[in-house]
Amino acid sequence: MFETGHLIQKIYNIWMVNWNVMPADSRNPDISVSDILLYNSCPRRVYFVSRGFELFPEINASRLERMLLKELSLNYPEIVNKCSLNADTLCKELEAALNQAYEDLPIMFPGDFARIEGGVLEEGSARARAKIPEIVANLLKGLEEYGKDTMLAALTPVKTEPFLSSEKINLKGVPSKIVRFEGTDVPSILKPGSCPVQGVWASDRIHAASLALLLEAESGKEVPFAFVEYVSFGLLRKVVIRSSDRREVLKICRRVEKIKAGLMPEKTEEKFCTQCTFSEHCVSNSSLMSKFF
Repeated sequence: MFETGHLIQKIYNIWMVNWNVMPADSRNPDISVSDILLYNSCPRRVYFVSRGFELFPEINASRLERMLLKELSLNYPEIVNKCSLNADTLCKELEAALNQAYEDLPIMFPGDFARIEGGVLEEGSARARAKIPEIVANLLKGLEEYGKDTMLAALTPVKTEPFLSSEKINLKGVPSKIVRFEGTDVPSILKPGSCPVQGVWASDRIHAASLALLLEAESGKEVPFAFVEYVSFGLLRKVVIRSSDRREVLKICRRVEKIKAGLMPEKTEEKFCTQCTFSEHCVSNSSLMSKFF
C-alpha cells in the first residue's frame, strides 16, 4: 500500500512539473543574475528553482571545498599587502586564513552545516588545503608580472556583495565585490571552479556582463570591463565587456521571464544531467506517459 501511494505521488510530481500547472506569477517576474547562471547551465533548472525545488539539498565535500576557497580568496588583499612576498610566508598566511574560514562558515551558514557529517567536513577541508601551493605560485607570478599595487587594486574591494538592481532591464544581483581599478568601479566575481588556459569561460563572461549592466544602472557610468577571480588557482582575469555580451544578457533575461512565468523549456541532454538534483522530475513531455507505468 505504501509503495502504491509513493508511486502515485511520484507520478503526480512529474505531471505537475511537465505540464506547467504549478503556480507561477506571470506578471513580469523578477529576474536575478543567479537565474542567468542557472539558465546557462540548463534552462530547465530555472523552471524548477522558480517553483520551489532545492538546488543544493545538501553540502557535499566538493561544495564545501568551493565555499572554503571562496572565503579564503577574500583574504588575498590583506595577506598580499602585509606579508613578505615569498612562497613560504604566503603559504603559512593562506593556511591560517583557511583555518579561520573553516571555523567561520558554520556560523555563517548554520542551517546547511547542521546537516553535514564529519567525514564531509574533513574531506572538503583537505581538498581546499591541497590547492594552496598552486594558489601561492599563481599569486606570486601575478605579482611579479603586474606589480603589487596593480594586483592589490584588482583584488581589494571597495564594496563587498552590494545589492544592485535595474528596473529598466528587470534584473537584480549581487557581485562578489566591487573594486576600483584605473579610476573606475568595476564588478569582480569569485569563481571556485575550473579555469580555462586563457581568458574566461563563456558563462563567466555573461555573468560579468550582467553585473556590469547592473553597476551601470547604479552609477550612471559605463563599465567597460570586469574581473573574474578563479579562486581555486589564485588567478585573476580581466574581461572586456562587449556589445555582444550585453545583447546576450538581454536575450537570456527575456527567455528567463517566460520560463518563470510558466514556460517549460525543451529538455536537452547535458553532460551533468546524471548528477542533477532535478533528474527525477526532468522528463520530456513526449515521454511523460511512460512514467506512469
